[in-house]
Amino acid sequence: MRYTVVLVPDRRDGGFVAYVPSIPGCVTQGEFVEDALAMARDAATALAGEMVESGEEVPGEPERTIVASIDADVPSLAMVLA
Repeated sequence: MRYTVVLVPDRRDGGFVAYVPSIPGCVTQGEFVEDALAMARDAATALAGEMVESGEEVPGEPERTIVASIDADVPSLAMVLA
């Protein structure tokens, strides 16, 4: 089954954090994009196997997935402390 993977740079430890939004709890990481994708595939496979073993339904991808970016207004520290 094909799943969307969201990769986010890990600013603290380096590498990338990989999320599979359709599978709750499916989060992993890798040093490079290819590593993170491979780890996401392994994690999704393992979690899907656990779901099958426990009689749970393995979620599929939604019919339509939208990945977007937004700009958020973030107050400065001076504004928060005022």
